[in-house]
Amino acid sequence: MSIRIHFSSLRRHSLMPLLVLLQVALACAILCNVLFLAWQQMEPMLAPSGVDGANLILVDGLDASDRAWTAAEVQAGTEALREVPGVRAVSASNSLPMIRGLMFAWAYQGPTGAKVGMNAYVGYDLFDTLGLQLVSGRNFLSDEYRDFGSNQGNGVLEPVIITQSLARQLFGDAQPLGKVLHIPGDTKDPGAVVVGVVRHLLRNQIGMATNGRADNTVLLPIRVAASSWLCYAVRVDPALREVALRGVRKAIRNQFGALLPVDSTPKAEFYATRRTEVFKSRRATLGLFAGVALTVVVVTVIGIMGLTGFWVQKRTRQIGIRRALGARRIDILRYFLAENALIVSVGVALGMALAYFGNAWLMRYYELPHLPWTWLPLGAVLMLLLGQLAVLSPALRAAQVPPVVATRSV
Repeated sequence: MSIRIHFSSLRRHSLMPLLVLLQVALACAILCNVLFLAWQQMEPMLAPSGVDGANLILVDGLDASDRAWTAAEVQAGTEALREVPGVRAVSASNSLPMIRGLMFAWAYQGPTGAKVGMNAYVGYDLFDTLGLQLVSGRNFLSDEYRDFGSNQGNGVLEPVIITQSLARQLFGDAQPLGKVLHIPGDTKDPGAVVVGVVRHLLRNQIGMATNGRADNTVLLPIRVAASSWLCYAVRVDPALREVALRGVRKAIRNQFGALLPVDSTPKAEFYATRRTEVFKSRRATLGLFAGVALTVVVVTVIGIMGLTGFWVQKRTRQIGIRRALGARRIDILRYFLAENALIVSVGVALGMALAYFGNAWLMRYYELPHLPWTWLPLGAVLMLLLGQLAVLSPALRAAQVPPVVATRSV
């Protein structure tokens, strides 16, 4: 049956199609935005961390509020942790994955002109302690490290280690090793040379770990010294995890307990525990979005089923006449599925426009991320499938109408 015939039938019975169309448009607009916002929450949770999380202990809360830790105190803490049974590697740092600490917001510009914002991690031998997977190149050499707060000096290129994702953004398909990066707009910057590429390393600005930016991370050859912010990464033997955790906590108390402010409580936990804490609020938000999406889906399906069922009942005599004229049950089923697909398609088109412009309007008054257009087809396809699923039951009932009803009044 042609679309013109469907349109002709819908014009004669315009109220029910209009109600279904408006319901689908509103549901599509809500669903597109909810799915996008849910993905924004999920993306950092699904991103690989790149670290040996099962055997990594993170220590933080070592914040000296009225002074800076000296290099000797930082080194003494490192040595005390290395003496703990089961400890394989220790690195002092200012910030670590799942620990914000002192935030290093960095930016580099590659030879292609691409400028990328990223997080930087510092700490002596942090590469080995975190258990990163090297894709190409090498780790830093001992003589390449400098103390935190010191200048690079002498116009010497500073070696850096970047992630595979960052290498693609800055260099495209070109080999990144040996290539020079510059800080955009800094004319005094001598530049940084890429000496290694790791597979993954999750940034600690979790709110920015979206839209493919989770691995926008760089390692800098800087030792922690003269800093009020201090944390440790400790990699342990898998067979001595609990023994090492107790030992690390005891070593931290003995080494720093008397030096910390009264209200400061250092924390030593496995990476998995810290990750669970960091993502707790995101899981709660995901639950809220899932509830909203489920409510929209259920209300839409029930609405379409109810309206279409009532419409089928109103046209029972018409269906009976078509059956009496030779229409098969499959013809009646196809008719209602095609008619509903037409209504839902118009509603989906309206809903996509409403979703996009509604998001732009909300961005003016609330801190909502911009809805990429690529999410609109996803919501549209989902609504089309739901629409056809919702109309299936009323359509099957219509197909069961016998030809004899054409001879009776309804």
